Amino acid sequence: MKRLFATYALVVSIAALCPSLALAQDATLQALADVPAPSLAANDQAPAQGAQNTVTEAVKKWNLGVYGGIALDPELITFGVFGKFAPIFSKDVSFRPGLYLSFGELTTEFGIDLDMLYTLPGADNAWRTYVGGGPNFALSHQGFSAPADSNSGDSSGDSSTTTDRFDFSDTSFDAGFNFIVGATRGKTFFEMKATAWGVSSVKLLAGFRF
Repeated sequence: MKRLFATYALVVSIAALCPSLALAQDATLQALADVPAPSLAANDQAPAQGAQNTVTEAVKKWNLGVYGGIALDPELITFGVFGKFAPIFSKDVSFRPGLYLSFGELTTEFGIDLDMLYTLPGADNAWRTYVGGGPNFALSHQGFSAPADSNSGDSSGDSSTTTDRFDFSDTSFDAGFNFIVGATRGKTFFEMKATAWGVSSVKLLAGFRF
């Protein structure tokens, strides 16, 4: 009798608990259903949005931009990135450091510019002329093929010594000074940059600041 009574009591307890568990599960599902879908999506997108905001703030803080163009003597194609810091002493004076990579048929160059710019007064919504200058530091390498020494004993006369473009074992360091004149409107600019004592003597550039 005692065992039968215990079994009966266990069955009654389970039957009493099942409705409670079902009600608790229904309440949890209803609470999830009541949460707006945009809120759930916002929670899922929070890490990506945070990273995007960090990048955006960095770009705005450093005034980052890109530029490209051609260089003359030697003839090169050049691409670079820069930051812009202003005002420096005056609202029309800015500091623009930059990194660039130039490459051509023979020459490969990697350099750093530390330029100060002065923008002539004018309307903000019109093209404004600016001038400037600053030091330039560059590493350059030339890949070439040269005829072999005629005294080497090679009767064919067509042997050559080749230095690969990306073999930087024979790299030269050059320091120069930039002279700049250009025009800017909004976030866009066009400029001519002449480098004295450096690798590239004249560059024609166009750039954009984000």
